[in-house]
Amino acid sequence: RPECVYSCYLYLASTCLQLNALNLLVTMTTALNPSTHIITLKENSTTHYHLRGLRQQQHDIQRWTQFCASVFAYKPSPPPPEYFARHFYNDPRCDASLVRVMIHCPNAANNDEAQKMTGEIVSSVRIFRRTLSTGGSNSGGATIEAGGIGEVCTSPDHQRRGLSKILLKDAINIMSTSCDGVGDSGGGMSCSLLHANPEFRPVYNKVGGYECVPSKWSLVPIELNKLVINSADGTNKWTTRQAIFPQDVSQLKALHTEYSEKRLITITRSTEYWANYVSAELGESLWVLEDNASIVAWLSIRKRGDRYQLREFGADFGNKHSISNVISFALKRLLGVALQQIGEDVHVDSDKKVSLLLPTFILSDMQQEKLNGATNEVGSNLVDDCLLFDNDNVIEENDDGWMYAVFDKSEPNVLELTMRAKDPVPHLIWPTDSF
Repeated sequence: RPECVYSCYLYLASTCLQLNALNLLVTMTTALNPSTHIITLKENSTTHYHLRGLRQQQHDIQRWTQFCASVFAYKPSPPPPEYFARHFYNDPRCDASLVRVMIHCPNAANNDEAQKMTGEIVSSVRIFRRTLSTGGSNSGGATIEAGGIGEVCTSPDHQRRGLSKILLKDAINIMSTSCDGVGDSGGGMSCSLLHANPEFRPVYNKVGGYECVPSKWSLVPIELNKLVINSADGTNKWTTRQAIFPQDVSQLKALHTEYSEKRLITITRSTEYWANYVSAELGESLWVLEDNASIVAWLSIRKRGDRYQLREFGADFGNKHSISNVISFALKRLLGVALQQIGEDVHVDSDKKVSLLLPTFILSDMQQEKLNGATNEVGSNLVDDCLLFDNDNVIEENDDGWMYAVFDKSEPNVLELTMRAKDPVPHLIWPTDSF
C-alpha cells in the first residue's frame, strides 16, 4: 500500500538522520578526547604530559588565565590574568573545552588521575569560534565558519619540547572535524586563522598548512591643527560623544555590517558580540559622531610605541547626509576628541604632527570623496576635510601576519578571494577583533 511505503520511507529517513547525528557526536567527542604524551628529554629521560580541554569551572579557567599572564610577563606592558578572563567570559561563543592545555604529570607512572586535573598547566592553545564575511556583493554575501588560534604559549621551563606543536595539531583536528550542527564545541569550521610574527610563520605553514593573507595598512602624518575637538558644531546638528552600551549596539551593528562586512573579508559581529565583547575591549575609547541623534560614524585608536593605530572605524557612507564627504568629515572630528582623550594637545595653534596607522582602503574612500566634490548642506567646499592626510608622505606598512588554513574546499576560500584577478576582496581583521 502507498501509505505503508511512505511510512517506511519516513522511518528509514528518520533513522538515518539519527545515526548521522550520532556519528557526528561520536566524531566530535573523539576529537575533544584527552590524550597522554611522553616526551623524551635531552638526557634521554622522559616526562609525561596530559592534553585536555579546560573544564567549565571557574577554578580551572582562573588557573589558565594566571598561567597565560605568567608566560607573557616579559612584555613591556604585560597583560594581567584579567585580560585573558575578559577575552574568555565576554566572548558569546566561548567554550572551555576549546581551550586546549598541556598538564605536566611527573607522577604519570602511578596513574595519578587527580594530577591530570589539578597538575601544573605548562602550555596552551585556544580556539576562537568566529564567522567571516566574504565581501558581500563581491562574493554573494556568503559567510565562512572559522576557528581562530590564539593565546599560544608555553612555560619557559617546558619550551623546546614540541608541546605547542602537539596542541596546534590537536586544535586543527578539532576544527577540521565534520561536526556541523552538533553542539558548539567541535568541528563545523571551514578554515582557521591566526596572527603570527615572521619567525613563527614557517612553523605554522609546516605544521598546519597556514598561508599568509596580507592586509593593507598605511602610515600617515596628521597635523593636530587640522583636527576638530568641539563636541558640537554650533547648530546642535553634528555632535561627538563616547559610545553608550548597550543603547548604541543596534545602530553600530547595522552600520558595521554595511561598512565592513559587505566590503571586506572580516569578522562578523552579532548583537551579543557588540554588547559584551566589543564594549569590554573598547570601553570609553570608542567615540561616535551623530547627525540629529543618529550615529554616522565611530572610531577608536590606541597608542603603539611612538605612533597611533586606528583600532576601530566605520561610517554610514551609504545614506544621503547633509555632507557628501562623511568619512573625511568624521575622521577630522573623531580623531580630534580621541587624541585629546589620550593626552595630545589638539588645537588650531599646534604645530605638532603625529603618525597614524590605518587601513589603506580608508584613504581610498577619502580620495574618492575628494574626486566626487565634497560639499555640505550650504554649499561650502569641504575639500579641506578630504586633505586631512598628507598623501605625499604616506608610507605603506602592510600586515602579512594573518595566516589561513583551509579545511573545507567546498566553502569560499579566503586565499582565493583575496588574490583573484578580478574584483579581489580586501582582507582586514580590525584590531578590536584580534586574538
